[in-house]
Amino acid sequence: MTVKIRKFIWNITYNCPLKCGHCYSESGRRPARTLDRAAAMQVVDVMLGAQAENVMFSGGEPMSVPWAVEAMKRLHDAGIEVTLFTTGWSMKERSAAALADAVSGVAVSVDGADAAIHDAVRERAGAFERGMRALDILHRVKDERRAAGQACYTLGIDYTLTRPGAAEADLERFVDAAVERFPRLDFIRFGAVIPSGLAAERAFETSGLLTIDELVGMIDVGRRFAARHDGGPRITVTDVRYFLPRPGSSVVDLDILQIEPDGGLRAFPIYEAKIGNVLHEPLDVLWPRAQAWRADPFVAEQMDKVRTMADWADTTRTLDRRYGSADDRARIARRGPATAVPA
Repeated sequence: MTVKIRKFIWNITYNCPLKCGHCYSESGRRPARTLDRAAAMQVVDVMLGAQAENVMFSGGEPMSVPWAVEAMKRLHDAGIEVTLFTTGWSMKERSAAALADAVSGVAVSVDGADAAIHDAVRERAGAFERGMRALDILHRVKDERRAAGQACYTLGIDYTLTRPGAAEADLERFVDAAVERFPRLDFIRFGAVIPSGLAAERAFETSGLLTIDELVGMIDVGRRFAARHDGGPRITVTDVRYFLPRPGSSVVDLDILQIEPDGGLRAFPIYEAKIGNVLHEPLDVLWPRAQAWRADPFVAEQMDKVRTMADWADTTRTLDRRYGSADDRARIARRGPATAVPA
C-alpha cells in the first residue's frame, strides 16, 4: 500500500441507546451492522498500512462493541493518536481502566447543559445522568493513574450546540459546574451541529441549526469562558466550517476518511456517498475515487454555493439523495418529516 491517510473516523456500529434528532448516521434507528472481530482487525490493518496519525472511534455507541478496546489498543500501541467519542451510557470501571492503556483521549458527548435539555435532544430519559456518571468514572481512573505516576488518556466533554442547548447562560452554568465537579478535566469543546444526516432535514434546519453568525458569536463566547477558567480545562469552540472548502483550499486532498460499521468508505465524512469497502478493495484504489468524487463538478458546485447553514443543509440533502446507495435513499425516504429538536 502506498497511499497515506492522516486521519480516520471509524463509526464502528450504528447501535446506540439514544435517538438524537440530529444524528448524522441515524444510529439507534437502524441495524447495527457491526463487524465481527476478525473483520474489524482487518480494518485496523488497513489504517496501520495507511500510516494513520489519528483515528477517532465513534458510532453509534462504540463501547457497546465487544472488540472496541482491543482495536483501539492495537492502533494506540502502534503510536497512533486514538480518540474515543462516547455517550457514556454504559461506562463501567473496568472499561475506563482498560481505556487508560488503549486510547490517547476520551470525549464524552453532551447536547445540553442539564438533564431537561440534554435528554430531550437525545430522546432518552436518564441520558444526561449517565454521561455525568461516566465522567465521574473516567475522572476517577485518571486520578488514580496520575497518583501512581502512570500515563492516562486526556479527558473532556464534546458539547454539540443545537439551538435548544446553545443559550450562553446555560453554557456558562454548565462549564462552571463541570469545572467544579471534574477538576482535572482536560478540555471542554463546543461545536455547532453540522447539517448532516438527520440534522440536514428541513424540520431540524429550522428548529435546531445555529446560523453562521451565531456560530461565529459562539467562538467569542468560548474565548470568554476560557479566560474565566484560565488554568482549568482548555475551553474551545470548534469552527465546523472546517468541513467546507475555504478560499485557497480544497477538500480534494484533505486526507481524512470515514469508515462505516460494515467497512464501507464515505467519499467525504459528512455525506452519504460511498466509494467502496476497505475490506474488499485497497486504499490505493479507494482514495483516488474519493478524490474524484470530491472534485466532481456537480459536487464542487454544491459545496461552493454554501453561504449559510440553510444552504449547507440543502447541499447535504441534494448530495445524499443523489449519491447515497439504494439502501441510503430508501432509509432517507422513510424519515418523513425530520424530527425537530424540542424547544
